[in-house]
Amino acid sequence: MERDLGAKDCPGCRAFERLVEQLQEQVRGLQQRLEQAERDGKRQTVRFRRRKRVAEPKKPGRRRGHPATFRERTAPPDRVIEAPVDVCPDCQVPLQNVETHRQFQTDLPPVRPKVTQFNVQVGTCPHCQKRVQGRHPAQTSDALGAARETLGPNVHALASTLKYGAGMSWEKISRFVGEFFGLRVAASTFVRASQRMAGKAQPTWHELRRKLRRSDCVHGDETGWRIGTASAWLWVFASDAITLFDIDPSRGHEVILRMLGEDFSGVLSSDGFCAYDVPAYVKLRCNGHVLRRVSGLKETVKNPVDLDWLEEIETLFRESADLRARHELLTRRGYWRRVREIENRFDHWLARNTKSGHEDLQRLARHLADHRHEWLLYLYNPELPTTNNLGERQIRPGVMTRKVGGCNKTARGAFATKTFASLLATCRQQGRSYRALLTRLLHARAPTPVHFTCLPAL
Repeated sequence: MERDLGAKDCPGCRAFERLVEQLQEQVRGLQQRLEQAERDGKRQTVRFRRRKRVAEPKKPGRRRGHPATFRERTAPPDRVIEAPVDVCPDCQVPLQNVETHRQFQTDLPPVRPKVTQFNVQVGTCPHCQKRVQGRHPAQTSDALGAARETLGPNVHALASTLKYGAGMSWEKISRFVGEFFGLRVAASTFVRASQRMAGKAQPTWHELRRKLRRSDCVHGDETGWRIGTASAWLWVFASDAITLFDIDPSRGHEVILRMLGEDFSGVLSSDGFCAYDVPAYVKLRCNGHVLRRVSGLKETVKNPVDLDWLEEIETLFRESADLRARHELLTRRGYWRRVREIENRFDHWLARNTKSGHEDLQRLARHLADHRHEWLLYLYNPELPTTNNLGERQIRPGVMTRKVGGCNKTARGAFATKTFASLLATCRQQGRSYRALLTRLLHARAPTPVHFTCLPAL
């Protein structure tokens, strides 16, 4: 009994018990976060989902007394219909002070498919015995005989936009064009047509990649994908004017080198994934990922000293972003004085926390120290962004497509997906007509690159 009491009063035992209690509390916190992450992963994609309920949310809509607004008409009325009223429907008494008010209703007209017949002449050269077939510039195919029934560029543009822009399945697209346009098209027809068009679009895709390699800043990101039963990855590389997708079984740095080349001279913006470390590019790390990581650590770290250190690094990154945003308002000397001050504070924070404090805090400090000169690069070039937001926004439609419509069943489908998703996203960035782009691709007899500057603006 005396031995038990002595063991209980032992300083080492008390320290051990405190350590066990801290670890148990940390395990409970991690279990809660794991359960929350599993629940979030099973939810459908919801934009701007709120995690906490606001007791008194702000009333939706504009403030009371705002100037009246209404939707403007795009064209004069095509027809005028009278809606008279003479008597009260209840009392059957003639009305007085009758006034006429105008109401406008804009609707889409019923669409009837337009069928064009091409009388294609075919002959044989008497000299070389070569078969020669005529072709009109409006034709999209040279197929004759059993394959003479083809679809026009507007149908393909609509189907491609719904598939690669809205994430709809080919089966739903087939039902849609049948219900609204009276056009009976099998889903397999759209599948084979998209795969054929992807081959014609390859020169354009490679031309975009060549221009992307000359960009000043490229944002990279990746997300999970599947090709049949095999795991793959959907990659995105985006600049201010160009977005390119690639689908590859690898998540390694080989994909980055293939997309940007060995001698890429711009800045590669990315998150903290290790595949971006290998290429010898000038890199910019996303500050948003660090701030989210710090926010997560605040929920698990309980030591007040460690919490103060987390607050310090969070404040430092936010002040850095604010300094970049205000660089034109400061004098050159004042701006660079603030940059040196932030750099010195950053180095001081790393020196204190790399080998001391909470284990997770040390891991964060080592991660920041390993990429020391990549976090605040935007201070030396304010044209650079502070986060990898562009890459995350451009890859978001792919994430929604994966959750709603699935991925690809075959490698040819993945090839078409990366091609048309790239062309569609780039057209939207540059404000160009995607329909006009596909029309040019279909009308061309041989695969040739289409320059976006030649496309009509939206």
